[in-house]
Amino acid sequence: MTTLTLTPAMSLHGDVDRAAATWVGLVDAREAAEVPDRVELESGELFDRARLLVRDRGSVRGYVTLPVVDGAVDASALADAVDALPAVPAASRPAARPISVVVCTRDRAALLREALDAIAAVDYPAMEVVVVDNAPATDETRELLAEEYPRFRYVREDSPGLSHARNAGLRAATCGIVAFTDDDVIVDPQWLWAIASGFARGDDIGCVSGVVPSGELRNDVQAYFDARVSWSKLTTGRVFRLSDPPEDLPMFPFCVGEFGTGANFAVRRDHVLGLGGFDTALGAGTRTKGGEDLDMFVRVLYDGHAIVVEPAALVWHRHRDDLAALSAQAIGYGRGFGAWAATVMLEPRMVGAALARSPRAVARLVNKPMSTVDDASGAAAVLSDEAKGVGRLELGSILGGPRAYFAERRAQREAGTLAGPQTRGRQLERRCWAAVAAIGGLFGLLALLPLPPGVSFAFLAIFVLIGPGALLRAWVVLPQHFAPLVIPAVGISAVILLTTGLVYARWWDPGIALLVMAALTCVAAAVSFQARRPA
Repeated sequence: MTTLTLTPAMSLHGDVDRAAATWVGLVDAREAAEVPDRVELESGELFDRARLLVRDRGSVRGYVTLPVVDGAVDASALADAVDALPAVPAASRPAARPISVVVCTRDRAALLREALDAIAAVDYPAMEVVVVDNAPATDETRELLAEEYPRFRYVREDSPGLSHARNAGLRAATCGIVAFTDDDVIVDPQWLWAIASGFARGDDIGCVSGVVPSGELRNDVQAYFDARVSWSKLTTGRVFRLSDPPEDLPMFPFCVGEFGTGANFAVRRDHVLGLGGFDTALGAGTRTKGGEDLDMFVRVLYDGHAIVVEPAALVWHRHRDDLAALSAQAIGYGRGFGAWAATVMLEPRMVGAALARSPRAVARLVNKPMSTVDDASGAAAVLSDEAKGVGRLELGSILGGPRAYFAERRAQREAGTLAGPQTRGRQLERRCWAAVAAIGGLFGLLALLPLPPGVSFAFLAIFVLIGPGALLRAWVVLPQHFAPLVIPAVGISAVILLTTGLVYARWWDPGIALLVMAALTCVAAAVSFQARRPA
């Protein structure tokens, strides 16, 4: 009797809720085609269904989902399901180029050990591993590496925040390509070969990412997260260039999730350092809680480089398994997205394209599609009301992103740790205030329309209180506690001076005066937004 035994993608870290759980693992297409007498699943007796990622000659073909009976799946059904998947060419094996693997972690030694065991088993001849310990509370990580992984390099980065850690990893790396991953993943043994294959596609390849399937689905919380993210669905290889927008992605290049995720991507070291590194006001461990990977993907594209999605670059991810942790993660994703969106809206190269795509983006955020690789038509039916409510929490957190971003920038500037693109120095704050001034000027123009008196007065008040003052603030740095007082005072003073001047000139037409003042505010704000010289 021929038995094929499959192991789970990740070891189980808790109890299995049979109603919501799915066994997850990998199967080779050639082994399935041989139709063994029995296909057993390790720990399969705890599950009623299984999701198998199918690999064929090193390439990813897709997923199959089958029922589990007595810890096994039907061998003939497995062979038929695999045969129904689209055919893929065999994975290429380019010349091995040196790659630095950077793992960023913070006080999670137990999870880190599993991640490092998988990295140690990677089949690649030219690899170095750098573990960045970010603002640790203990020496547990340093001791773990010294005792169990002496070949891996330990780097301590005391400034908290994932972008600080990523930048430290970039600086410490000695190879031309740097592959980033996290401490809650299991990388595939062939991971780096796929990364190398992606960069071998052309000299303009600036980033290579891969598929990040759910590695453990024990309960409805993990099932919710599995349906919420799109990383596991990237099973088709693609190349993205700003010069060649894909027709099937109308929000390109601001299509979150289509480029991969921070748990599995690689960049050219010199290129990213030339871009200024990661924006340290973004990322887990800061007020923004995320967004640094989205930011880097888009900056790579706007710098004229391409992003390759290589599904064979496989990394399994362990999702949060309790509602409190999931809620915290949802807040982080929402706030990180809002913070990143603020940087896009304040970048002259990006703001036009972003505004054109914003209606679709808002619609997608409000009605975010929930689907899994098992059921493309909708989210799994097992999701609880509590888990579904996390989506609303994430959506609400987006609004706090911009404020968190500027608060983090201010705190890091005062601490002397702020780093990132040169275009996000003082110029970014100037653009922010210029945008506020433009909004104020727009309200001034709206006040001229034939509206109810109360509405017109409200619009006029908004213009006076924020328009001229925000324009001044765009060019004059004020202490934080002065701004709320100075900005409205400037507007009120400007109106008083203008009114006094018009009275003395014996020429008074409030409509024309407001039109001129609001229009000048908008024009001056636009000039301030585009200006390149430092404030």
